Amino acid sequence: MRRACQDRVQELLEGFGYRPVETPILEPTELFLRKSGGALASQMYSFTDSGNQQVSLRPEFTAPIMRHYLEHASGIPLPARFQYAGPVFRFEENGRPGQFTQAGAELIGASGVAADAEIISVAAQVPACLGISGVRLALADAGVLHGVLDALNLSDRAKSFVLGQVSVLRRGTEALPQVLARARELNLAGRGPEQGGLAAAIAGLDDSQARQVLEGLFRWQGGEPVSALASAAVLPPRTSGGLGQRNSEDVVERLLRKLRGSDTPEQVTRGLELVAQLAPLQGTPPEVLERARPVLAKAGANESALDRLSNLAGLLEGEPDLAGQVQVDFGLVRELAYYNGLVFQAACPSGDGNEPQMVVGGGGRYDGLARALGSRGAVPALGFAYNLESLMELPGVKF
Repeated sequence: MRRACQDRVQELLEGFGYRPVETPILEPTELFLRKSGGALASQMYSFTDSGNQQVSLRPEFTAPIMRHYLEHASGIPLPARFQYAGPVFRFEENGRPGQFTQAGAELIGASGVAADAEIISVAAQVPACLGISGVRLALADAGVLHGVLDALNLSDRAKSFVLGQVSVLRRGTEALPQVLARARELNLAGRGPEQGGLAAAIAGLDDSQARQVLEGLFRWQGGEPVSALASAAVLPPRTSGGLGQRNSEDVVERLLRKLRGSDTPEQVTRGLELVAQLAPLQGTPPEVLERARPVLAKAGANESALDRLSNLAGLLEGEPDLAGQVQVDFGLVRELAYYNGLVFQAACPSGDGNEPQMVVGGGGRYDGLARALGSRGAVPALGFAYNLESLMELPGVKF
């Protein structure tokens, strides 16, 4: 049954010009960490092979597909359309199997709203080709939230924290006390004594001298200073097999950037307040975009991302198959630090009208991935993926 679903999806994508590409199941761990920034580390099945190399079972396809393009770029005209299907492996704490089948497509070398509209239109037809009706598409643009935080001149560390709280801030301003308390724990909304002492220790030193001081603290034996430094730098937790580990230079660089940063408690609080006004907004595109504009105006943010989203919604409204299926939802949390433009997810009815919709897929635009994988310049790219097992659980699916 799974193979029949996979064949139907691949046939659909081939009809739109997306040609199949196969990638290895086993890949260097670094490939996926570069793509996710470490966000996938806790979900990956990783180990050291007999050649003492860190390798992982494939947790997703996007990074291997982009790597494939970069290795053969001279012989691949742009835009390039690739599709894939196969097993991926992720550790799931909720007890779901660690292996599932992912099918999707990547459009590389195409920028602009027309490319965004193509990907969404194709993605919307995947459930339909399996006989599943009632798909709902929720859209956002990561550039909207990034634009608000950029207007406040927040550091990368503070922006990462705020974006990581979007799922909580969907509740609106009532969630602010909880999030602000977490920000204070991380010394974002007010410096703790440890950070204040470190900042004072390197005050007046140039970066080279400051690095020497922090490196000396890092090498201090006994564990506590190292833990304090790592915590202050907000590093990913250490895990077995070397995943998430950072050497002293990494810790020092992150901590130095943090201590040299100019975030004030007022800036961080303001950023959280503005995102708390945007994150709960969801509904029809005209309604949500109208409500979002005053928030961006208050922040003094560039509204180009909002205009781009408005243009995209206009294009999708002209698609008869998408009538009434598209909403804008600024509370989407699909790796916001990774996507730089369009983000979306697809949900389908999971039963009768009283049951919630099941999220079965999604994707977005990731123009910075090529550079993260070693390209000298950015390559515009976007794509989507579906969980085939989730699609097969839906009522009405045809094998």
